Amino acid sequence: MLVNRAIERDWQASDQQGIERSVFRVNDKGGKTVIIRMEKGAHFPHHVYEGNAEIMVINGQVLIGGVELNKGDYLYAKSGEEHDIVALTDSEIFLSTEQAMTLIT
Repeated sequence: MLVNRAIERDWQASDQQGIERSVFRVNDKGGKTVIIRMEKGAHFPHHVYEGNAEIMVINGQVLIGGVELNKGDYLYAKSGEEHDIVALTDSEIFLSTEQAMTLIT
């Protein structure tokens, strides 16, 4: 059993300004289960999923691939889909991917 308690959560800065993540689990295909914290205005660049991905907004408001999502909203992205993420407010999102994702430059 894997337990990740909120009060003991380890936050790591990402390469993108204003974005931190707490990794719960990494699978053998490079997929991850994480919570991502984004400061208002933070931008996670355009990327493509190598496997399916599930996203739920825990707090705040984000724009994912041009779709506005609010607290409690859910997004499912199939393998091969692409998008970026912009925080419209301070936000937290839950993300679970089957495989690694690739940044598109």
